[in-house]
Parts: sequence; C-alpha cells; structure tokens
Amino acid sequence: AVVSTQSTGVFNYTDFLNVLVYDGRVNRGLLKIGSSLVGVNLLVGVYLVVYLSYIRNKPDWTNHTHPALIPVATLCACVGLVLCTVALWPVWGFLTLPILFTLFMGLVMLATLLPV
Repeated sequence: AVVSTQSTGVFNYTDFLNVLVYDGRVNRGLLKIGSSLVGVNLLVGVYLVVYLSYIRNKPDWTNHTHPALIPVATLCACVGLVLCTVALWPVWGFLTLPILFTLFMGLVMLATLLPV
C-alpha cells in the first residue's frame, strides 16, 4: 500500500502525464524508442506468465519453452530504462531516476493486484 501511495503521489506531484505529452524539453525520439522497448518487455512477460502458464497450462515454461525470451526481455527493459531516463533528463535532472523507479514500482504493485 505504501508503494502505491508513493507512486500516485509522484505521478500527481510531477504532473507526469502532462510532461510526457506537452513538455517541449522531452526528447520524443528517445522516449518513443524507450517506451517501445519497455512495451516489448511487458509483452514478453504477459506471453510467458499469462499465456503459457494459465492458458496453455505449462507450469514449467521457464526451463523448456523459449529460453532466449528472458534475456531478450531483460535487455529490452534495461535499454528502455536508460533511453527513457535520457529522454526525460532535461525536465527533472537528477530526480529522473527516482521518479521513474517509483512509478515502475507502483506499476509492479498494481500488477500484483490484478486477479489472474
């Protein structure tokens, strides 16, 4: 509950959505590439966890099915985080990393509340 509250507070205090959409200091090209790479990471996670575990009923997908997807998802997440940080650095400076980390942890906590 604490992380969700912190994430909501950071989202509102930084006016995150308006900054992403309207602020001219944001490097849009890097933000689009970084967001796309984070999206690839999320899609791989949904495929492995939801599709293979729940729909196809393969509980042992980590050992036998698509072993290269986890390193690919990790690489996409790391590069996406760096690109998003560089794209948003002109707006918040050194506070960009704590802001993005807090919002990411809030998203992770929100994902744990989904009924699957």
